[in-house]
Amino acid sequence: MSAKPSDFDEINARFRGVIDAAVDGIILIDERGVIETFNPAAERIFGWTAAEVIGQNVSTLMPEPDASRHDGYIKRYLSGGPAQIIGIGREVVGRRRNGQLFPLELAVGQLQHLKPRRFVGMVRDISQRRAMEQALAAREQELRLMFDGAPIGMFTAGLDGLFNEVNPALVKLLGYSGSELLKIRCADLTHDGDRALLERAYRGLVSGTRSSFNCRVRWLRNDGEVLSVELHAAVAGGSMSAGFIIGQVIDHSEQVRSELESREARERLAHVGRVTTLGEMASAIAHEINQPLTAISSYAQVCIRLMNQGSADQQLLLESLQAIAAQALRAGDVVRRIRGFVSHRDGGREAVALNEVIASVLELAAIDASANQAQITTSLAAELPPVLVDPVQIQQVCLNLIRNAIDAMMELPERERVLLIETRLGEEGVEAVFTDRGPGVAAAMRERLFQPFQTTKVEGMGMGLSISFSIVSAHGGSLRYFDAPPAGARFIITLPVALSSA
Repeated sequence: MSAKPSDFDEINARFRGVIDAAVDGIILIDERGVIETFNPAAERIFGWTAAEVIGQNVSTLMPEPDASRHDGYIKRYLSGGPAQIIGIGREVVGRRRNGQLFPLELAVGQLQHLKPRRFVGMVRDISQRRAMEQALAAREQELRLMFDGAPIGMFTAGLDGLFNEVNPALVKLLGYSGSELLKIRCADLTHDGDRALLERAYRGLVSGTRSSFNCRVRWLRNDGEVLSVELHAAVAGGSMSAGFIIGQVIDHSEQVRSELESREARERLAHVGRVTTLGEMASAIAHEINQPLTAISSYAQVCIRLMNQGSADQQLLLESLQAIAAQALRAGDVVRRIRGFVSHRDGGREAVALNEVIASVLELAAIDASANQAQITTSLAAELPPVLVDPVQIQQVCLNLIRNAIDAMMELPERERVLLIETRLGEEGVEAVFTDRGPGVAAAMRERLFQPFQTTKVEGMGMGLSISFSIVSAHGGSLRYFDAPPAGARFIITLPVALSSA
C-alpha cells in the first residue's frame, strides 16, 4: 500500500512538533555545514531566530578558531576521515548573537539513509551549571582557607568522635602531627575527670536529641600538659546516617592561669589587708584581752590568799576558780576570732547566710566600737536566701566598712556615733547596708572612691575600699556608695544568691 500525501503531512507535523517541543536546542545541517533546521530552544540559547540562521553556515554559532576549522572537519569526515565529534557528546564553547561566549554540551549524530547526508546537533546551555560549579568551587576554596588559616583549632569528625580532618592551629595546640590526630578520638584527648561530660554531649548529637553543644573541658597535649579548652561541636552533612561533626576548639589555658594568678594575688592582698586591719586595731584588741587577763589575775590572787590563810571557804574558792575558767574562755574567744580572721588560706566558697557572716564579724567589730565609744545597731531580715562566698573575705569587707564608719563619726558626740547595719533581699541579690551619721564622702572623692590609694585619713594608705571592692566584684557582686540624708554615708554590698543544687 502506498502512502497518501496526507500521511506525509501528518508525519511531518509530528516531526515538527517534536523538534519545536524539545527543551534542548536541535540544529540540523547538511553536509556543507548549512543550517536547515533551528528549533525554538536553539533560538533561546543562541539569541538568533530561525529565519536569521537557516541557510547560514553553522560556524556562525562558534567562536574562533573552531569556526574556521569546522568545514574542514566535515570534509575530512565525508572523505572517510575520523569523526571528531560525531557520535560523541562533549563540552564546547558557543557564541551567542551578541557575541557572548558560553559553555554548552553538544552531541552530534548523522541522519542515516538521507541523500545528501545531514547531521543533527543536540545542544544544551550549561552556563548556569558552570556558574554554580565555579561558585561552589570558590566557596569551597574560601572554606578551606578559613579552615586552614583559622587562629583557633578546628576539626571534622565522624559520629564516633574519630577525627577526619584537623587544621594547623589544632595540630599546633595539641602537639601531635596531623596524621597522628587522624587516628585519635576526641574522648582520647579528654581528661579523665571530664570524659563523662564530653561523652554525654556526644551521645546527644548521635541520638539527634541535640544539634550542637558547647562545653569547657580539659584536654591533654601530646607532652602531657593539661589544657583548658572550650569545645563547640555541631552535626553537619544532613541526615544522621551521612552526618559528621564539625568542631571548634578555643584554648583558655592562659586565661585560666591568669585568673588563677589574679585570684591568688587578690587573696594575698586581702590577707595583707586583714593583717593591717588588725594592726590598726591592736590597741583595742590588747585592751579586750587585758580585761579577762586582769580578771584572771585578780581571781587567782584571791585563791592564793584563801589557800595561805587555810580558809575552809570551799564555795568562795570554787566560785573564784570558775571565774578564772570563764575569763580564760573569754580571752580564748578573742584570740580564736583573730586567728580565724587573719588566717591565710585557700579561698573556699560555700553557701552561707549573710546574717551569720555579719554576726561573726560583729564580735570583732564590737572591740573597735567599744574602744571608740560607738554604737552598732542591726536590722537583719529573716529567711534570706544563702549566698555563695568566702566567709572570711566577706567578713573583711564588712569589718572594713564598720571601721571606716566609726572613724568617720569620731568628731560627733558619743551619743550620735551610731552605725546601722541592715540586710535585705534586693533585685540583684542579698544586700548588706551600712549607714553611719558621719559627714559622708566629698563629691570630689566619689568617682575614685574605690580606686587604690584614695583616703581622707591622715595615716591611711587608701587600700581598704579598693580591696573590698575587688573582693565583692570577684564574688560576682557589687559595692556601691550613696549619701544618707541628712548627713552620713551609706555603703551597700550586693551578693548574688547561691544557686540551689536541687
